[in-house]
Amino acid sequence: MASAPSASAWAPGNCPTGSFCVWPEWWYGDTDVPPSLATETEWSGSALGHIFYNNTSQDVTMTYVVVADEGQGPTYTACVSKGSGSYFTQPMHVTDVAWREDDGSPCW
Repeated sequence: MASAPSASAWAPGNCPTGSFCVWPEWWYGDTDVPPSLATETEWSGSALGHIFYNNTSQDVTMTYVVVADEGQGPTYTACVSKGSGSYFTQPMHVTDVAWREDDGSPCW
């Protein structure tokens, strides 16, 4: 997976409470850059992403593809814990956000 491990002090930036957000640019801390995706429900489509944050009360399964692959390369999934976020080490298109089914395994 081409993302960095989540940081314990990761900030939600301008992601509204109850939303899963993806931003199209790099940033650290609070920002006024609008998210390319801010959803309170399960979602599918294509949102350019460098940064993501799960500001919901549920773990999320996020599906994404490397931008350079133009949607034709392999897809990846990641579990994103509630109240955490991270960044991609290269630009991605997030293509699906779904509430995670709790199978007892930890989510990073």
